Amino acid sequence: MARRHGRPVRRALCPLLVLLAFLSGLLLLPGQALASDRSYQITQVDIDATVDADGTLHVVETRTFDFDGSFNGVYWDIPTGYNPNNGQEVEINVTSAGESTAGSLLAFQLSDSDEDGTYSISDRGSIQRLKIYSAHRNEKAKFTIAYDATGIATRWQDTGELYWKFVSDGWDVESQNVTCTLHLPVPAGEGVTPGQNVRAWGHGPLDGSVSFSGSDVVFTASGVGTDEYAEMRVTFPQSWLSGLSQSSAGRLDSILSEEQQWADEANARRTRARILVWGTGALAAIAAVGTVVLALLKKRKYDRDNEPDFKDKYFRDVPTSDHPAVLGALFNGGSVEGKELTATLMHLTDEGYISLEKVTTKKKGLFGDKVREDYRVTKLKGMPRSSGSARDKATHTVDSKTLSLLFKTISDDGEKLYFSRIESFAKKEPELYHSAYEKWEGAVTGKYAERFEDGGEKGNGRGWLVLVGVIDCILAFAVFVAYLIFEASVLAMIGLPLLLVAAAVAAFVTAASMKRINREGIETLAKLRALRSWLTDFTHLSEAVPSDVVLWNRLLVMAVVLDVADEVIEQLRATMPEMLEDPDFMPTYGWYFYRWHGGSSPADVFTQSMQSAHHVSDAALAASSDSSGGGGGRGLPGRRHRRQDRGLRRLRHPGRSGGVRQAGGPQHRHLALEAGGERRPEGGHADPGVPVLCQWPGGVGGDRQHRRHRQPGVRYAVRP
Repeated sequence: MARRHGRPVRRALCPLLVLLAFLSGLLLLPGQALASDRSYQITQVDIDATVDADGTLHVVETRTFDFDGSFNGVYWDIPTGYNPNNGQEVEINVTSAGESTAGSLLAFQLSDSDEDGTYSISDRGSIQRLKIYSAHRNEKAKFTIAYDATGIATRWQDTGELYWKFVSDGWDVESQNVTCTLHLPVPAGEGVTPGQNVRAWGHGPLDGSVSFSGSDVVFTASGVGTDEYAEMRVTFPQSWLSGLSQSSAGRLDSILSEEQQWADEANARRTRARILVWGTGALAAIAAVGTVVLALLKKRKYDRDNEPDFKDKYFRDVPTSDHPAVLGALFNGGSVEGKELTATLMHLTDEGYISLEKVTTKKKGLFGDKVREDYRVTKLKGMPRSSGSARDKATHTVDSKTLSLLFKTISDDGEKLYFSRIESFAKKEPELYHSAYEKWEGAVTGKYAERFEDGGEKGNGRGWLVLVGVIDCILAFAVFVAYLIFEASVLAMIGLPLLLVAAAVAAFVTAASMKRINREGIETLAKLRALRSWLTDFTHLSEAVPSDVVLWNRLLVMAVVLDVADEVIEQLRATMPEMLEDPDFMPTYGWYFYRWHGGSSPADVFTQSMQSAHHVSDAALAASSDSSGGGGGRGLPGRRHRRQDRGLRRLRHPGRSGGVRQAGGPQHRHLALEAGGERRPEGGHADPGVPVLCQWPGGVGGDRQHRRHRQPGVRYAVRP
C-alpha cells in the first residue's frame, strides 16, 4: 500500500539498476539476430579450397544454419572485378548449390522460378548474387555452394602468392566454428616444408590459428564476429603455378617485410593491451575492496555516533506524545507505510473523532437475497484548534489531513465512509485520490523531519558512499567494454565488473541505512524497539501486566505501528480476557474485534482496500497517460513480391556477402569484399579501414592499415 516505502533505498540503487540493465543488454548481444519474430545462427562453417597450377581457386563452402522462425532460403554475394593486390580481374563461375540432408548432398537446379530446390544467379556488377530457395522453420539446415575463382592467386617472379579473405565482416550474425582448408598445387615429387618453401599467415580473431596438415594449410577460428573477418596469405614456389602467366615483378621480400612489420606492431600492441588489461583489473579490484572497506568504516562511525543512551531491553509505555504515524515513520527509517494510516484511524477512534461499525445490507437477486457485509467509519466531530505546541500542531496537522482524505475526498456525503467505496473512488478519480493521499503522507513525513531529523548530523558520510558507488558502476562499465574490445577471458570480462557492481551495492545499501537523525530521534527509536520487544514478550515476563485501559488503547495503536498487533491481541486474549471486554477498550480494539466469515478484521480490510485503491488508481493514471498522447497508427502488411529482393533479409558471406530469405524482410545494401581483401561499397570505391587489434595465438602477427586500403587485421606467420 505504501507508495513511497523504501524510497531512499530505491534512489540510492537507481544508478546500479541502470548499469545492470545496460550490462545485461550488452551480454545478450553476441550471437543474436536482431529480429522481432525470427532469428538464426550460423553454427558451423567449413570451407575447402584447392589451388590449381593455373591459379584457379576451387571453393566448396558449407554453412550450417539454425533457424528460429520461418525462412524461405539463403543467399551469398560473391565479389568479382578488379583485384588491386595483383592488378588482375576476379572472375567467378558458380558450379553448383544444394543442401545436405541425411548425410548426402542434394544438388539444386539452376532456375529463376524461385521454387524450393532451386537456386539463381544474378550479376550485380561488382558481385554475383547466389540465391538458394529452401524453406525452413525452427530447424537446422546445411547449405553448400561450389564455385571457381580466378584472379586471386598470383605468380610473381620470386614466389607464388594466394591472398584471400575467406570470411569477411558484414554478416548479420557470428560465423561459428570456422575451418578453412587450403590444398596447394604441390607438383609430384615435391613437398611442403613450413617456413621454408611455404609460409602462411592468418589474419583475424584472437582465438584463430593457422597450421599445416601434410601439404595443406588449415585456418580455424571458434567464431568470426559480425565486425571481424578471417583471411589467409600463403606464399609458395612460383613454379607450382606453372599454368599461370608469370609477373616480371618480385614480391617475396616485400611480403616478408610487410608481415614482419605487422607482426612487430601487433606484438607491441598486445603488450600494451596486456598492460592495460592487467592494470584495469588491478584498479578494479582495489576499487572494489576500497569501497567495501570505506562502507564498513563509515557504517561503524555512524553506529558509534548514533548509539543511544537508553540501553534497556524493554520499554513499557509510548515513548513520546508524538502522533503514532510520526513515530511509525521514525521506526520505518523515514518512510510512511500503510499501517501508519490504519493506526491513525484507531487513534482518531480512541479520541472520539470517528466511530467504527460493521454493517450488513441485503439486495434482492435472481436466486434470492444477496447479503453484503461492509465496514463503515462515521465522522463524529471536527478537529478543534491546536493548542499551539509543536507536538500538538503536528498531531493536529496529521489528523486533519486524515479526516480530509476520508471524508472530504473519498466519502460521498462527508460524514460516512464505507470501506467498499475506497477502491471504486480511486478508480473513478485517481488524480484526486492521489493528491489527497500524498497530502496526508507529506504531512507525516514533514512532521517526522521536523521532530527527528532537524539538528541531526549532516556529514555522516552517505554522500561519499553514494559517490564511490557511482564511480564503481562507471568503472565496471569501462572494464567490461575494455575487456570486450581486447577480448579478455570471459571470467575476467564478467567477474571483475560484477565485483565492482557488488561493491557498489554494498555502498548504496550502507548509505541507505545511514539515516539522518537527531539525538531525540536516536533515543526515541531505541525506546520504540524496546517497546516492540516488550509487546511481544510481556506474557512471558515475571511481572504484572498493566491493567490501565487508557494505556492499552495507546499501546494497541503503537502495536499496529510496530507491526505486532496480532501478537498483542492473542496475548491479551490469553492473559487478560476482561481487558478485551472493557467497553472503554472497545473503540480501539474494535478494529480487531469485528470479524466476518472471511476472517478479516476492520484493520485488515481497510489496509487491503487502500492497497487496492493504490493499484487501480495507478492503472487508471497510466491508462490516462497513454490515451492522452497525440496521434498513432497501425502497420499494414505489405505484399510479397516474387523474384525481387524485397523478401530477402541480409546475411553476409565471407569474402563475399550473403543472407537468409524471409518474408517481409527489407532489402539491404552492403559492403562486398573483393578477392584479396579490398573492401568496396557496391558500385563504389575502396574505403580505408581502421586498424583493429586482434591476434591469433601461437604465432607472430601485427595489425595495420593497408596501403591498398585492404581490411585491417592481425597477421600471423607459421614458423617451423
